[in-house]
Amino acid sequence: YNEYKSYLRLQMKLDESRRKFLEDANQKTAEFVERYLANKGACFLTNGIPRPINVTLLPTPVSKTAYDNVVRSQVYLNLLLDRASRDKEFVISSVWPTVSVDVLAKRLLEIYKECIDDRDQITLGSYRHDYMYHTDDPSAQTAVVNGCFKMVEANLMSAALLGIGTHTMDLHNQILGKHFPDSSQPYQRSLIGQARGFMEAWKLYNRPNSIFLMLVATDDFNWFDQQHLIDELWERHGIISDKMTYDEFILEAKLRENRYYVRGREVAIIYFRSMWNADHYATEEHWKTRLQIEKSLAIKVPNIRHQVMNLKLFQQVFLQPGVIEKYITNDEASLVKSTFAEIYNLAVGKDGDQAAQLAFDSPKKWVLKPSKEGGGNNIWEEEMVQVLKELEGKKEREAYVLMQRLQPPNIPNRFVKCSPRQDPVIEELVDTTTELGLFNVFVTDKEGKVLVNEMTGPLLRTKPSVAKEGGVAIGVGVMDSVVFYKE
Repeated sequence: YNEYKSYLRLQMKLDESRRKFLEDANQKTAEFVERYLANKGACFLTNGIPRPINVTLLPTPVSKTAYDNVVRSQVYLNLLLDRASRDKEFVISSVWPTVSVDVLAKRLLEIYKECIDDRDQITLGSYRHDYMYHTDDPSAQTAVVNGCFKMVEANLMSAALLGIGTHTMDLHNQILGKHFPDSSQPYQRSLIGQARGFMEAWKLYNRPNSIFLMLVATDDFNWFDQQHLIDELWERHGIISDKMTYDEFILEAKLRENRYYVRGREVAIIYFRSMWNADHYATEEHWKTRLQIEKSLAIKVPNIRHQVMNLKLFQQVFLQPGVIEKYITNDEASLVKSTFAEIYNLAVGKDGDQAAQLAFDSPKKWVLKPSKEGGGNNIWEEEMVQVLKELEGKKEREAYVLMQRLQPPNIPNRFVKCSPRQDPVIEELVDTTTELGLFNVFVTDKEGKVLVNEMTGPLLRTKPSVAKEGGVAIGVGVMDSVVFYKE
């Protein structure tokens, strides 16, 4: 608590009402949070039982200057990703060195090469680009305002937490309105903007009775988050949706004149909320179906171009001199690159060995990232050193990249944790670090003309500062939202 008081005095300059709110919050506060979230359907499934999501009690203060800067970069980052994905030579030359050690990259590249010349395709991208606030000295008095957001990863496939992220911001907005009326939050609600982009793509498909189809995982804990998008599409835009697993799609979908039909309805949009990792494609039939989907006239989210760009290796490739400038202007490239963290490839040879040596010399300054989706995959410190030593001189090292470990400031907060059939718990004050996710929607017509390119809204995911991994899906992080720090 003494550290917290010092933090308030030296770093955040938070007013007395915020300090008092955090101190005075009790079981009634936790019950209000739980019931608000339950009322909004901001829930996960735990063993088939709905439970409200875990959240921070208050939103995390963020520098508006840093936030506005990273938001400005989004439209150019989206253009970069789409334009680069259309460059056949660039994509093949970038991915090819990894195909012997990365099954996912190998099979996706095969589909890409077979389909890239098919120009009769509408593009719909639903992205979430993730960032962490980085400062050279997280303990400095000015850490909250003297840093900037650096990219953790670009997610071009199955970008989750859209609906519950929106309702987390709504919860915090109501708390702020009651207790901190002078506070300011971003105005965007990502669920509304993403659904509007989906609607624009659906209109381009131009088959009025066609539906939106979501391909989900078996026993998906994220049912409610997915349903929020389905509800928004129906209630605001009149678009009918359906859900099924990939295996159900293989059994039930019918392909006629290169158009898909499921359960008696034509499919306009196929939205992948599964199938992002190699182990999801358990049989050759799974890969055959992915190719058939790509060749069909249905709008894919993502299409194969964007799914290939989702590979982590491109974060490193874009740092090479002159690469980004091929696709966007120098000024646009400068802005986008200002949000990139340092990343090195680990190919066998001099450059890869020099990158590995950085980790050996300063293991606390780097993190080893495999080309996998989902939380809990990164390798840290002593384990990272051990893995790199085991991979020395081996081709398998190319399946990883070495990334700068970002240093966010510690922000005191309290978590409200919810469990099925138990009372909610409001945890003690703890130092936290946070990760910003920015949802984007991107639409082009068949000729590649950009019709929608919009950052639709933010979310935060926050964890105890002592935890290395912070994924909400793996139970460490909690949902959070942005409140602008009064600089």
